[in-house]
Order: sequence, then structure tokens, then C-alpha cells
Amino acid sequence: MRLAVLALLGGLALGALLGGRLSHLPADRLRWSSLVFVAVALYWAPLLFAFARPPAVALTLCSYVALLAFTAVNLRLVGMPVVALGLGLNALVILANGGMPVDPGAVVAAGVARFETVASLDLGNVRQWQDGDDRLAALGDVVPVAPLDEVVSFGDLILAAGLANVSFRLLRPVEGSRRRDAGRRGRARRPRPLLTRLSPAR
Repeated sequence: MRLAVLALLGGLALGALLGGRLSHLPADRLRWSSLVFVAVALYWAPLLFAFARPPAVALTLCSYVALLAFTAVNLRLVGMPVVALGLGLNALVILANGGMPVDPGAVVAAGVARFETVASLDLGNVRQWQDGDDRLAALGDVVPVAPLDEVVSFGDLILAAGLANVSFRLLRPVEGSRRRDAGRRGRARRPRPLLTRLSPAR
């Protein structure tokens, strides 16, 4: 989650540094944006309340469905297909295993815990320790990110790249507006013909 938030903020910051403006974020550029708030609520519910594993996993998958629906109606935006791919990979591995498999070695490599204490960590109701029976285990949380004290999946990395791209692009003007602005500036700066300026007013 922290990686996704940092990617989103990083894309916005880079867009602002390169001349982007929040005024280029009209509501009609993002369709069905209320689905994002629904998805966030569904995602955080198992983390904040003591749900059993099956309901917690179901709520998490519902949050992914809401986000995938949001990306589907906004695929025209550059970077949104990448976001959809990352979300889809995470949802797929959770659905295949009834939870997100976590590699203990990656947890140790990320500095979250030492090898002797890693088994005592509480992973919550959606994540579970990786074992030999996991399907698509390579898509689980297997990538250590030591600066964030976090272990993420390849889906998370793809999602972060897509979010950074989308947020960066959203601060840029749409192509039609850019052309209209350029046309207006060109007309404003175009000098009047010499004969027109010299002819007497009627």
C-alpha cells in the first residue's frame, strides 16, 4: 500500500515540476471515480475490524473488482492499462490461494523481522505464509523493499508504475486543450498586415 501511495504522489510531484497543474484535473477525465472510495473502504475493512479469513478475503477481492471496474471505464488514459494489469495479477493470486502468499525470506531481506522471529509475525486475515501448495507463488509477496520495510508482489510493482504514469499524465493538459491554447496564442501574436495597419479607418 505504501508503495502505491508513494508512486501516486511521485507522479503528481513530477507532473507539477514539469509544468502540470491541478486545473487540468476536471472530473470528466476520471469516470466512476466513486468506485475508488468504495474500493478503499472494502480494502481497509478487514484491516480495521476482526473479520474471519473468508469474509476478509471476500472483501479484499471485492475491492479489487471495484478498482478493476474503475480502470476498465478509464482505459483511454495513458497508464491505466498498466494499473489494471497490476490489480489483476494481485487479485488472481489471492483468488487462487484464498489469500496473498508471503515469502518469509523476503520479509527477512526487507528488514521487517529477523529469521528467528519471522514466524511470529501477524500477517492479518488476507495474507498467509507461503508453502509448497501455493498456486502462482511467484506472484505473491516475494519482493523485499527494504527502504519501506515492506514486501510486495510483482503486481504491486506493476501497479505502482501505472499509478505514477497516470497521476503524472493527469496533471498535463489534454491534447485538444493544448492545441486550442497554442492556436489562441498564435492568433494573439500574429501581426496585422502592413496595409491594414496603414489604411485609414472608415
